[in-house]
Amino acid sequence: MNANQEKPIIYLSARQVQGGAELARQLIFFGFECQAFSKQSALLAAMYTRAPFAVLLGEAGLEDCAAEKIIPLIGKLSRGPLLYLTSSLSVVQQIHLMKIGVSDFVYFPLDIQKLIDRLDVLLEQSLSIPYRVLIVDDSDAMGKVSANILIKAGMEVQVLKNPLDVFFPLERFSPDIVLMDVYMPQCSGDEIAKVIRQYTQFDSVPIVFLSTETNRIKQLMARSMGGDDFWVKNMPEEELIASVNMTCARYRSLRRWMSCDSLTTLLNHTHIIEFLERCVVRSKKEAFSLSFAMIDIDHFKKINDNYGHSIGDQVIKSLARLLRQSINGEGAAGRYGGEEFAVVFTETSLVRAAQKVDDWRKRFSELIQSSNDIQFQVTFSAGVAALKNSMDAAQLIDAADTALYQAKHAGRNQVGLHQA
Repeated sequence: MNANQEKPIIYLSARQVQGGAELARQLIFFGFECQAFSKQSALLAAMYTRAPFAVLLGEAGLEDCAAEKIIPLIGKLSRGPLLYLTSSLSVVQQIHLMKIGVSDFVYFPLDIQKLIDRLDVLLEQSLSIPYRVLIVDDSDAMGKVSANILIKAGMEVQVLKNPLDVFFPLERFSPDIVLMDVYMPQCSGDEIAKVIRQYTQFDSVPIVFLSTETNRIKQLMARSMGGDDFWVKNMPEEELIASVNMTCARYRSLRRWMSCDSLTTLLNHTHIIEFLERCVVRSKKEAFSLSFAMIDIDHFKKINDNYGHSIGDQVIKSLARLLRQSINGEGAAGRYGGEEFAVVFTETSLVRAAQKVDDWRKRFSELIQSSNDIQFQVTFSAGVAALKNSMDAAQLIDAADTALYQAKHAGRNQVGLHQA
């Protein structure tokens, strides 16, 4: 979430919601705004003013209105999810509540971490990130026709005339699909597709050939060179939009499955390192600052030993959520392995990166973790290093790891800086 974006707000019914103050505090910690209501008039007035991302309604309802009476009114004023907090419900009761507007059920005793996990999923589903389409076509007219159709459908589109210049937009625009003309004067579409497939970071990007070619054998030969499909130019607008939507949706799903850690949804070890390597190359070409941090949860083995591995996973997920919401598009965060995380800061100096990590350290140490009726707090240590001219990615990682070791050796719960 970017700093200038409005935080998603959650409206909470205050009556008989156990641990309501702690719930509100943790929601705020993880990037949500939270406002509690006890009266129907106040809740409805707030919804008229600002529609919430979600509403958490306890089964006791409000002081002046039963839950079943307020649910339909909430549904008229908000399209967001309505989560019903309850002790127990039969299947018949659940079906009835869903018919009148409840979308999810949350059961007491309230597991705040699981609730926030669910809210994260719902928030991600609500965010409509436009598909990015790169059109490579030497014909201005043909490229603009396809671009205008897709732009009107809400997509982001870049048009490139010279296929030999394709690598810059592939890297910087990061398209979800490439629509490639087959016959171009500089080189053919299948030739440049074959070159693109030599680079592992672009190997999975869908390349679809657009051409007037109708010979099926020639189409299959072109696809064998690195394309994923072959569409005929001047297809109906609805067909083009639907085909792009389906291809991009599948690509994003597969990319997430391949590149993200299953527990945290951050980049996995391989892909955070690949991201760092690309940033190192760009940093040296474009002369921007690049910093890198290694973060390690303190005394993690004791957490697993004392509370169990499921609680250990909960702690890992809570730190991952903090990193994901705090990076603000200024780089990337990944799970390096176990309880270790890696963060790449693009266009960020060593001092500024260290300040950010130290702010995360303070915030994380204030978060209340829970295991049954036991509450506890956790800290992390970190090491931060900045790229120097002679460094490669591996050396930058080693520098941050050395700074992390120094922080742990000095007593943990602090940030070490690599000074070269």
